[in-house]
Amino acid sequence: MFGRRRKGIPVDKNGYVPVKEIVRRYQEKGNAIDSDTTDALVLPQRLTPREIEEWWNDPSICDIQGIDTKGSEIYSVPLSIRGKKRKALSRIAVIADKKEADRIRKILADSFTAEELERMSLGRSLIVSVTDSMRECTGYYLRRQHGIEVPEIVLEYGTTADGIVHEAVHHLRVVDGRTAFPTREGVLSPSYVKMSKKEKDRIVKKEESQTVAETVARTTIDRTESGYYSHIPGEDSRSAYLRDQQVISGSKALKGKAAIKAAQKNYDRSTISRAIISSNRRKK
Repeated sequence: MFGRRRKGIPVDKNGYVPVKEIVRRYQEKGNAIDSDTTDALVLPQRLTPREIEEWWNDPSICDIQGIDTKGSEIYSVPLSIRGKKRKALSRIAVIADKKEADRIRKILADSFTAEELERMSLGRSLIVSVTDSMRECTGYYLRRQHGIEVPEIVLEYGTTADGIVHEAVHHLRVVDGRTAFPTREGVLSPSYVKMSKKEKDRIVKKEESQTVAETVARTTIDRTESGYYSHIPGEDSRSAYLRDQQVISGSKALKGKAAIKAAQKNYDRSTISRAIISSNRRKK
């Protein structure tokens, strides 16, 4: 929970600006090229709103250690990832310990093409943050909307490939213009808030079930299937998931147009298409 704000700058209960909020501001206002070098003036990460105010207004005036300094772990990419994928992933902020951040980036590199990752990292790009535990889900996606300028994926520590790819597919569907949510130029339309619960349920059901289908197309059999499989009438969740793996992609990990085509072509035959999903339920 954030405390009082100074000129719109969020603070924690101790009066310091949270690291995630500094990263968010850099994604929103900074220049990715800035992290290629380290400025002569480098501020520490632990800053009060007064201390960060000038950087907050213009991140180019100096650097903050580990945020926009050269070699920042928040933007580091494993050496095994090369070429266009490496460049695209270096624009996506991952806030986690190095081992977990590297694992997440490798899963993204394995599940998406270079072109898809490039589209996912354009503009204000994307933040992926990790938390210790979540009660009702293993992750969620915060799309761009009023009050949220930088999209964010929040993951439970150790979330399997299925959960990571699921949230990334949500983001890709937005940037590709395929999301079921009413969206204009990547931003959620205010009209969604005013819709009836019935309308919201229809949109959420379509978005989540189609995202699950595309996730299945992009991943091989995971030890933990999406929680949405527990909401298919008359079906055991694990059996339904394994059946969809065969029906949608033959349990192969596809990418790009092949993954999208497989998910769309086989959606009506999938078990996830019959899931009962409500707009006030989160299951990954």
